[in-house]
Amino acid sequence: MNIRTLLSGALAASALALSAMVPFTAQASVVIAGTRVVYNATDSEVTLKLSNAGKSPALTQVWLDKGDPKVDPSKLDLPFVMTPPLARIDPGKSQTIRISYTGEALPKDHETLLWFNMLEVPPKPTAEQAGPNYVQLAFRSRLKFFFRPAGLPGKADDAPEKLTWHVGSKDGKPALLVSNPTPYYVTIIEAHVGEGERAPKLDDGDMVAPGAQTALPLSAVAKAGGKVTFTTLNDYGGPIKHEAALQ
Repeated sequence: MNIRTLLSGALAASALALSAMVPFTAQASVVIAGTRVVYNATDSEVTLKLSNAGKSPALTQVWLDKGDPKVDPSKLDLPFVMTPPLARIDPGKSQTIRISYTGEALPKDHETLLWFNMLEVPPKPTAEQAGPNYVQLAFRSRLKFFFRPAGLPGKADDAPEKLTWHVGSKDGKPALLVSNPTPYYVTIIEAHVGEGERAPKLDDGDMVAPGAQTALPLSAVAKAGGKVTFTTLNDYGGPIKHEAALQ
């Protein structure tokens, strides 16, 4: 199966439907158990469960990429094996995807971020089911995939408390400058400075890479010396609240 062809076909079909002003609804049937994947280097493998909550069989294909959703998976060379890469899942059934690290070199002093992809293709309908205005779509889901080397200092759960926050700007607008001195990725989904309804709030969440700094746009100007209340996601995708001084 050619993934690029499927994606192109899905986009073309969608554009055709919109241009023809044909009303339709579409919904993915296969559900991924989890919102992220963490692969510890000490694990022999990690598993991910796919469940078909729809009424028809679905064909799924899975792969990893380095962050570019448009790249051809056949061009990627990543040290992971996914089994099975292609699977048919019947209604009400599930499929376990096993992901194994093959041992090729990855950075050992910080986490590596990849992306887990699942492409779902519904079965071809009969002529009676399709009708004159039928549009078939392929659905693609992407999850963050973190590879965590052995022996990293500290713990991933403690990384958010080590972030440092400064008042700054991004593209001429108010922003929080967040520095991450840890070897772990930290995902921030919400933040505000001070108290009250008019407290400057984070316009959109972001992820701070290991050893990097990120500018998070604010809804209003914030003053140094205050307090930042923010929410991050843990390894299981659960929200955790924190507080820190605004320097």
